[in-house]
Amino acid sequence: MKTRFGFENASISARLADIIAHSPKPNLPPKSVDEQLQGFFWSLETFSSSPVFKITLSLLGFILLAVVFAVRSHGFSNQEAMESAQLGRHLASWKGYTTYSIRPLTLHLLQEAKPDSAAEVLQHPVPDLSIAPGYPFVLACLMKVLPFNFAANRNQLWPYQPELMIVGFNELLFLLSAILLFRLARRLFDSSVAWVSTIAFGGSEIYWKFSVSGLSTMWLLLIFLSVVWCLVMLDERDYREVPPSPAGSLGWAVVAGILVGIGALSRYAFIGLIIPVLLYIWLFLTRQCGRLCVLAAFSFFIVISPWIARNYALSHTPFGTAGFAFVQNSRAGEEDRLERSFDPNGEDIGVLHMRPMLNKFLTNSGKILRDDLPRLGSNWAWSFFLCGLLLPFRLQPLRHLRFFVIGTMVLMGGVQVFGQTHLSIDSPEINSENLLVLVAPLVLVFGTGFFFTLLHQIEIPDPRIATLAAGLFAAILCAPLLLDLPTSPDPATFSPYNPVRIQTTAFMMKPDEMMMSDIPWAVAWYGERPCSWLTVDDGDSFEVMNKLKPVQGIYFTERTTERPFLSDMVQTQHSWGHFLLGCLPKSEAPQGAVPPGFPLKKAPPRYVPAQLFIADTVRWKAESKP
Repeated sequence: MKTRFGFENASISARLADIIAHSPKPNLPPKSVDEQLQGFFWSLETFSSSPVFKITLSLLGFILLAVVFAVRSHGFSNQEAMESAQLGRHLASWKGYTTYSIRPLTLHLLQEAKPDSAAEVLQHPVPDLSIAPGYPFVLACLMKVLPFNFAANRNQLWPYQPELMIVGFNELLFLLSAILLFRLARRLFDSSVAWVSTIAFGGSEIYWKFSVSGLSTMWLLLIFLSVVWCLVMLDERDYREVPPSPAGSLGWAVVAGILVGIGALSRYAFIGLIIPVLLYIWLFLTRQCGRLCVLAAFSFFIVISPWIARNYALSHTPFGTAGFAFVQNSRAGEEDRLERSFDPNGEDIGVLHMRPMLNKFLTNSGKILRDDLPRLGSNWAWSFFLCGLLLPFRLQPLRHLRFFVIGTMVLMGGVQVFGQTHLSIDSPEINSENLLVLVAPLVLVFGTGFFFTLLHQIEIPDPRIATLAAGLFAAILCAPLLLDLPTSPDPATFSPYNPVRIQTTAFMMKPDEMMMSDIPWAVAWYGERPCSWLTVDDGDSFEVMNKLKPVQGIYFTERTTERPFLSDMVQTQHSWGHFLLGCLPKSEAPQGAVPPGFPLKKAPPRYVPAQLFIADTVRWKAESKP
């Protein structure tokens, strides 16, 4: 076969090699030192601008930060992280979706749903009615794959091994979210915006804190960005001049609905995201928008309906105790009093009261506008995003996605206002009720895009100056993290979460015995023993729990002893504050004294004064070693 020039294919390479071999070599003068240095710097600049170098350097920086934050973390300190972890362990052990962290409110709902077996509610494993199952199921899969060692060791230099494994998994989710955010930003803007926004996202201290907290936030963030990717793909297919195949658009709509459903099964507050998703499809898409809305909504309900049916069958409520979140933290449902109560109506929180709810709305709204929004994502990109709202975009997906971000922020902010509970008081920033943090990466992308729009309007003669300005912008966004890294983390004033001590205390109890504590989630996670939440008082509510199943040990920690409980003491004579004051050593009673008539009498002296453990018998002479 001949080529278009008339030569055989095999002879072309031979002729070229012969020409090169017999061509005269030019006599070039040797390069000077300046020319060699210029060539070296030119090759270095070329290599540093290559994608391989950028990706390698970014991965190394991320791995370094991941190791630093994993080492600096002192283990879990969040209630919901421990509850999700112990639920994941139960799933991995084929114990079903049951919990060892037993809320009196859960028992009340179970008794109300099945009054015939109300007295036997604690004779069987207690189903969990508080935590959405998605994230615990992911942790269960992780525990099946990786070698988890649940025995605490006081001699190890690193945190509790299972928590370290979960932290590493969340940091991997963080990396996947950064990659997806980069692809979104590059698709919507260009590579410069993608690199700077992704670097700023990876340099946001708040996301690193969430990654080591053990919460489901990084898992939800990956799901949220995946939903946004589906919407962008739908929008791009919609504005093409040549209509693509309708099957592809229908598939993206189904995937978007399934992802929102998975997110809702990971955190119930995520259910509200289906509203802006459906509005996006209905308002902004022009081709078969009705069919796409129906498919997205149908796939969403198919995913979430079985779990809602399960909750309703067990408790006659769609979301269990989580549905009472809008009443908590109001004056009627102060702190965690609702979850510790057997009778919500008796606590005057069974009926909505407009004044406490209005106070909760005004207080939390002011906090979000004053604190959360200005520090969204722990950097300054929020101000650039606000200014960029006045910027018109020619690209249709950009215009539509900006409205989606604004609508999602308003929705998530409203859910956050009414859904805040005592979890937001225990940890004001790093908690599962911080929903605005899910939208912050998109705010960061739009803010970075507005910065580059301003930068391109300036006539800069040397492109290296523009690169320097972009790098300085990224450094400013990452400055809080960079300034905080060299400092040593401040130790907490007190921390009741010592895996060795909790495990040692819990192992005094047999697996089928009931325990009560002010940190039942930690006893369930570290000690793997059934543990009830501390009841509202040591009188009638304690008697109700004790009749359902005898409480054979109570464990008080710094969570109670370090807090001011004077208001509880004034309110009732049967408060745990009065109980603790009676048990603490005094001059007339060096060993302390349990109030008369209380069924538990024995207490080891080595716990006081920071903690207190009382039991029905002397169990600590033959303590089990964890």
